[in-house]
Amino acid sequence: MDTHPTAKPQIPDELIENLIRSLEHTHDEECTCEDVYAVVDEFAEAEFRGEDAARLMPLIKQHMELCHNCCEEYEALLDVLEKSQSA
Repeated sequence: MDTHPTAKPQIPDELIENLIRSLEHTHDEECTCEDVYAVVDEFAEAEFRGEDAARLMPLIKQHMELCHNCCEEYEALLDVLEKSQSA
């Protein structure tokens, strides 16, 4: 029989804050990563042309604000568009 108290795992404050922030920003309508990947190129191209992509695709923008992977995909596409214009 183990008489030592089991230490509870500590959750970093930053992780807790991120989870709370994510919960605060959830909405009735949301999209998935799959939804974003289907149109992220259109979103990046609209931004690149100077259009208000966030207004045109608010759910996509909302998802990217919360999802690091989708945001990275968008930023990579935008970077390619910018580099292709300067070439």
